[in-house]
Amino acid sequence: MDSKLTRRGLMGLTAGAGLAACSAPNPISARNDGTVSSGAFAHGVASGDPFAESVVLWTRVTPDTEGDIEVLWDVAQERDFTSLIATGALQTNAAKDYCVKIVAEGLSPSTEYFYRFRSGNAFSPVGRTRTLPVGSPEKLRFAVVSCANWQHGYFNTYDAVAKRAAVDPYDAMIHLGDYYYEYGEEAAGRLPDRVHEPKHEIVSLDDYRTRHAQYRSDAALQAATSAMPLIAVWDDHETTNDSWKTGAQNHQPDIEGDWDVRKQAALRAYYEWMPIREPKVGRVRSDIYRNFRFGDLMNLTCVETRLTARAEPIIVESYLDEISAEGGADKFRKDVLYAPDREMFGADQKEFIINALRSSKEDGVQWRFLANQVIMGRLLTPDFSPYITEEAFANIEPDWPGVRDFVTLSQYNMPVYPDSWDGYPVARENFYAALDAEGLNDLLVLTGDAHEFWVNDLTSETGTKVGMEIVTSSVSSETLQAYLGDGTADHNLLLTKENPDARYYNATINGFIDLTVTPKKVDAQMVGVNTVLSKDYTTVETARFALKKSGETIKAKSPKGLSFTQRVLFHGLG
Repeated sequence: MDSKLTRRGLMGLTAGAGLAACSAPNPISARNDGTVSSGAFAHGVASGDPFAESVVLWTRVTPDTEGDIEVLWDVAQERDFTSLIATGALQTNAAKDYCVKIVAEGLSPSTEYFYRFRSGNAFSPVGRTRTLPVGSPEKLRFAVVSCANWQHGYFNTYDAVAKRAAVDPYDAMIHLGDYYYEYGEEAAGRLPDRVHEPKHEIVSLDDYRTRHAQYRSDAALQAATSAMPLIAVWDDHETTNDSWKTGAQNHQPDIEGDWDVRKQAALRAYYEWMPIREPKVGRVRSDIYRNFRFGDLMNLTCVETRLTARAEPIIVESYLDEISAEGGADKFRKDVLYAPDREMFGADQKEFIINALRSSKEDGVQWRFLANQVIMGRLLTPDFSPYITEEAFANIEPDWPGVRDFVTLSQYNMPVYPDSWDGYPVARENFYAALDAEGLNDLLVLTGDAHEFWVNDLTSETGTKVGMEIVTSSVSSETLQAYLGDGTADHNLLLTKENPDARYYNATINGFIDLTVTPKKVDAQMVGVNTVLSKDYTTVETARFALKKSGETIKAKSPKGLSFTQRVLFHGLG
């Protein structure tokens, strides 16, 4: 089981604070219509990495026989393709896993295009994409998603995104990682028709390709990625759980081989199967960090926090004796947690990010966003000990042998998620200091990974605010609700109350963020799907926030959908 999910399970079992939560208002019914029939283009189409004058177009041919296959592609401004804007041909083969990826160039800014592929007499589905704007756009819309686990449920979140896009198109879908999961059938959920292929944990190039193919067979994912361009970054599960530069928690070299070989296999398959631009000259595949400019309204910088420079995550429970000793917690923080070599971005990437943000400010861009993987806000454990029963320990201990040690250590205010930025506090403080030195105190960070909705202030340990963080829940990966049920809401309020930078927290539901950006505000709507265990589902607005400029920084205002207690905590009165 995912160690982070297990930690969430433990945290869910702490609900006992007696705080009331809000109910979900105004459900909207929908249905996810199932699987896609086989054919020459069984995995659909996708576009991604849009620029003002170009965009990546992607598909995969399902071959009848081995060998080279010629594929034609068309781009038009009308869905019936009566007048072609661009067209071309190329070959694909087994060396590329029969994937097709081209960069359509010479396009016009802020323009909607339709595209398709042909092979022999077969046509692909028609995709819709859009180039980035220049000048001064009045509004931008994005669907922000993360963490899609095939085995945990149906991709109703993608289905909801596609249905919304049909009514009011998005400019892009921003995927913050865990696009797929590496686990085998031993980590399967409760749906017999949602078991991973291959059935074992994926390690080889063929394994990763097969897993991509399975995920791309999903009708909801195909619908979402054919309706808008995709801007994606990976997190850990695209390689394996809790990965860092030179290893991973879920990689055992003695039985799974060399880490670098596995990592390169995962990256090769990712670049084959995703509508992403190839690395620039001088870059390697792991250098996925890049920048997107949406006129003078918005700048989006995508970051990489796994394979470029990240130090090995700390397993706090393994330091039980040291931390529990007199003065041990302070010594642990100084010598281990705050070790100066615990890097996250690395020098080159940090320079790239600061330069991109500085340039956007100099050019008069109104909003600066990061597409980030793991929670950046400061979240430390309250003392869980009063709330954990022997029954609770018995429920989770088989999956997390260190749970008792973690509960014992929670009284010392340890990181809630040591794999997040809280496990790399020096790197975070250095990044915040670099932002503050440039007067970049208005950053908006989009984050995934946690399977939870959050709104967090981003403040340094000396109290300097550099922006705000909006965290999306998961497409289908289990939330705390799967461990605790109705008690999850109480836990949410307990953790919010004990962490001053946490303004809102909801771990009860899967979903995505519907983000609207205008010159005056950023509207963040947290959209939930009530189930991922059935293709019949409802969507609900769980919360909504308006983020506005306030002096040199940003504040979250006008909260909607919160209970009385949530609202009190949001305003810092709890």
